[in-house]
Amino acid sequence: MGYTLEQNTFIVMSYYRNGTLNADGEWVYSVQACKDEYLAKFPELNIEKQSLMTHIKRIVDRFNSTGNVSKGKSPGRPPVSEEVVEDLRERMEQSPKKSLSKLSLQSGVPYTTCQKVLKRTLHMHPYKVSSIHELKPADYPRRVAYCEWFQNNMNNNRILDLSFFSDEAWFHLNGYVNSQNYRVWSAENPFVFEERPLHSVKVGVWLAVSRRRVIGPIFFHNTINSARYREQILEVFLNHLDDEELQFGYFQQDGAPAHKTMENLRYLQEFYGDRIISQNLNPEWPARSPDLTPLDYSIFGWMKDNIYKHRLHTLEELMDAIIHCCQNIDVVMLQNIFENKKRRVALCLQQNGEHFQHLL
Repeated sequence: MGYTLEQNTFIVMSYYRNGTLNADGEWVYSVQACKDEYLAKFPELNIEKQSLMTHIKRIVDRFNSTGNVSKGKSPGRPPVSEEVVEDLRERMEQSPKKSLSKLSLQSGVPYTTCQKVLKRTLHMHPYKVSSIHELKPADYPRRVAYCEWFQNNMNNNRILDLSFFSDEAWFHLNGYVNSQNYRVWSAENPFVFEERPLHSVKVGVWLAVSRRRVIGPIFFHNTINSARYREQILEVFLNHLDDEELQFGYFQQDGAPAHKTMENLRYLQEFYGDRIISQNLNPEWPARSPDLTPLDYSIFGWMKDNIYKHRLHTLEELMDAIIHCCQNIDVVMLQNIFENKKRRVALCLQQNGEHFQHLL
């Protein structure tokens, strides 16, 4: 049983109160007398007498050595030496992707000690490695040229209200399962499986966004070639534009093969003139730059996070969810996305066209 502070205090007081002075002038104390007085004070407690006597001796010894009847704080493990700390620092600086298990094995320091030293002493923390689009050296000057042109010609809310940035993405019916994060807790292995079809059911979505509105979604089910892009997407898109957007706005598209054919570029020039941002034109859209496209760095990811919150069973349900999601993109969201666009352009220039995501 556990003893309260009151009971332990009473034990010490009773032990010394019942002491007697012998003929040699020495004090003699009786554990038996202390036990009897304790049982008289707390008669309702059902205590094994031998256990009580052992406890009395323990409490008296504790009081004599510490001056306290309560347990003192455990001193814990001895502090880690500076040599060990420095050794762990050097090992992690040489190989920052090293796991704690491997660090413990190589250094001979317990796993928990390695963890405490890295976090509390060295103030190191495990950061997730992000996967980003590869850039090639030739991309840097093209990205700089585009960002400089953007700041000189499009860094204006009125122009961004009338201009459209476009892109397409595939949405799969089954969404996706990250096997590294997907877990089922159970006392025994339940052998849970996620069924995946041999050929995933999917639908393509094309969207165009300006700072004030969205055009789309325009769905497609087959790989987009030059004719399909012009007839199934561009014609539909252009029919939704008002006169002011056609007269003053810009149109952006990436460098997909179907986008930059001469037929489709000439078709767009009939409506936009020289206000087309695309590969093979001036201004040129830089290759491998999803970090500068509003649909890539924001909208498509936001849509997928919302759409796949619920299990979808048919392609029609998926398409309805996509339409509903697009309808929920309001003006405030679009304005924030394009403010983000301006910041990304500035950071891209600051980094001379290289990756800038770590600065966001």
